Amino acid sequence: MRFVRRDGTNWTGLEEYEALALGAPRLLQGTTSAGVLYGRFIQERREHMAKKREIGKCVHCLKEGVELTSDHMFPKAWYPDATPETLERWTFPSCFECNQRFSKIEGDLLNRVALALDTKHEASQGLADAALRAMDPKAGRDEKDAAARAARGRKMLGEMFKGEAIPEGQIMPGLGERWGRPKSEQLAVNIPRASFDAMTEKIVRGLAYREDGQFIDSPYKIEAFLAEDEGAKVVKELLDKAGKEFKREPGLEIRRAVLDGDERSALYEITFWQQFKTYATVGYDFPPGYRLLDRNEAAKAGDLWCHQGKVHRKWLPAKLLGPQLSNNDYCRKEF
Repeated sequence: MRFVRRDGTNWTGLEEYEALALGAPRLLQGTTSAGVLYGRFIQERREHMAKKREIGKCVHCLKEGVELTSDHMFPKAWYPDATPETLERWTFPSCFECNQRFSKIEGDLLNRVALALDTKHEASQGLADAALRAMDPKAGRDEKDAAARAARGRKMLGEMFKGEAIPEGQIMPGLGERWGRPKSEQLAVNIPRASFDAMTEKIVRGLAYREDGQFIDSPYKIEAFLAEDEGAKVVKELLDKAGKEFKREPGLEIRRAVLDGDERSALYEITFWQQFKTYATVGYDFPPGYRLLDRNEAAKAGDLWCHQGKVHRKWLPAKLLGPQLSNNDYCRKEF
């Protein structure tokens, strides 16, 4: 049994599984003197590198005074085969724990999403092959690795949907059926929404640090959206007017619009492999040094107001004092 390519030809190397090409995802060791010398060299090299490691603040968890590693904003394994060798792979400082946490998210997410990408598209060349190798026991480095790959493949197949069982209302925009196959031949792979949100947040934090030297910390917070979410419509309209582009082509494209001269308050559109998008906003519920008013508190001189919602919250001096308007939020400076 084996996987079959979308063009009808077989994927090589996988004989344990049988499936049609995947469509729309759901959100839902030596004892010689030479060996001893080499081992000593490796140990000394590790000690040298440890001494050089930087201590600072993690872009992800914002902990200070931690030993930093270099985290790739767009994961190394996510760059397609068509990526120019001279292209700089953007990185930023991360603590070891956050780096490891995102590494697991990135590996699992790529194995799922890559199976739903267009294998003939330049922007995603090689990614589906890499995902299938990750499930191929014959590609294992040793017996333990081969068993892990086989288990990964069984797990993936167990989470797939076929034909009429595919939940149409939960198909990721841009990753639906694009090959004209009848419904009965379509397969879908389950992709956790939380993983998309985590990767969107990672890229937003990484770009803010690289471009502005900024950490996105309290009171600022990141809200992630998908293309069909209500908040994405407002974001797209504002990006069309004032968005600036940042690209690591062909795998990653970002548009960002900074709001009201505040470098950290911004809107983001992130395009992955030229095939699907996620969106994000960075802002705060209310300005630093202020508190939100309870709904029964009357607005007073000096209070601020803004329209309710999570997108583009701009606080202005309250002019209509007294009972609060139902579609507005109000805040007051704390003394």
